[in-house]
Amino acid sequence: MSGIPASLRPAARSAYREVLRAARVTFQGDAPRRLALTHAVRQTFSSPTLTPPSQSQPSASASSSTPPRSAPGPAGSTAAADPAPSPEELAKRIEEWREVAVFLRRNVVQGVKDEEGAYRLRVTEHTELGDNASIRDASALPVTPFPNRNRNRRRKSSDESAAS
Repeated sequence: MSGIPASLRPAARSAYREVLRAARVTFQGDAPRRLALTHAVRQTFSSPTLTPPSQSQPSASASSSTPPRSAPGPAGSTAAADPAPSPEELAKRIEEWREVAVFLRRNVVQGVKDEEGAYRLRVTEHTELGDNASIRDASALPVTPFPNRNRNRRRKSSDESAAS
């Protein structure tokens, strides 16, 4: 965090700790996943731009005629083209990492395969459980450009059943 301005360092440290806490709760009992996320977050917060490390590492099976590309940063720029983002941009990235922590806590669950071959979800007290109320509410369904189409089909099927 040495490249981060002094005014943003406490916020960056706080976001870093929030993501690590969320990972600890979410990936409890799954050390490889938690360590992989911890490693990526540590690399991200060690960079002066607060961007994740490049995931596209050149492999031995890749064609040697194409040069390796650097991972695009914000707005399609490369990390080398924008080594020191503005404090506003850094504040935005810090807030995005806070959102990542909230997303990890609320929306990520882990499945564990039991003896019968079924998966059991490990839901925590922070996990967001939906009630499908928006799906059940028929009035919230969008109006189609052809509102009478289904009504005519229902009318035909009811006429056929009444005739028989």
